[in-house]
Amino acid sequence: MSRLVPTLFALVVWLALWGEISVINVASGVLVVAILAMLFGPGPRGHTLNPIALVKLLAVFVWRLVSSSVTVVAAVLSPTPARLRSGVVGVRLSQPSPLVATIVADAISLTPGTVTLETRYDEGDDRESPSVPPVLYIHVLGLDDPDAIRTDVQRLERLVVSAVTPHATPHATEQATAQETAEEDAS
Repeated sequence: MSRLVPTLFALVVWLALWGEISVINVASGVLVVAILAMLFGPGPRGHTLNPIALVKLLAVFVWRLVSSSVTVVAAVLSPTPARLRSGVVGVRLSQPSPLVATIVADAISLTPGTVTLETRYDEGDDRESPSVPPVLYIHVLGLDDPDAIRTDVQRLERLVVSAVTPHATPHATEQATAQETAEEDAS
């Protein structure tokens, strides 16, 4: 409760500065307050914010927003079976960080033509500090290749991790070691 009051106060100040309550003002206010809370909030954050990588992530997100909007408009104006084909794809993330999972899931849901239906953690795993990365279940309009969607989501997750890097966890360290070993074995 002690964190909620300053957060709500900052949102009210944001809305007062704009002079009107609208969907875009509330949405941008929530985003600004979330960023401020992440940068200046009390207590251990568990993540390191990298501003340059954050700008790159935002640029990629804007590009995805524009390109997917064009795809959705094409599906509406000129529907074909391929453009209207839809399905649900499960993607296991590589990081157990709830913040990373939230940012990835939100970026997917904010992109036209896709929506994150569920973020599923393993049974018995603590959702506040999970030890195993979650699986995102994503509904995709114009689904052609599920593996391409998985690759795209994993690329997005790497951008998010570079922008908001989780502090090392035992699982992340084990996973990185296993990946390095697999790469050495392959060569």
